[in-house]
Amino acid sequence: MVAGKNFVDLPESDVCCGSAGSYNLTEPEMAERLQRRKIENILKTGARVVVTTNPGCILQIRAGFRKAGADIEVLHIADFLIRALNEDDAR
Repeated sequence: MVAGKNFVDLPESDVCCGSAGSYNLTEPEMAERLQRRKIENILKTGARVVVTTNPGCILQIRAGFRKAGADIEVLHIADFLIRALNEDDAR
């Protein structure tokens, strides 16, 4: 609701980003393939901000964006909601 008309569905949103706790440490090749797949799907959406609830995903997706040279913000849902509240207060 907070994102309103700016919300974009992520293709394959149910597919892991490759972090999965320590998975990116124990299975780095597979984790990198999953990360690349997730980043490609995000880039296809044209989104400028990605919101997730998982701190591991935040780190993994940010790292993927750095590798891809993409300037897309990644936020935890709590930070996104605080920002939205602050923007409402400023109006």
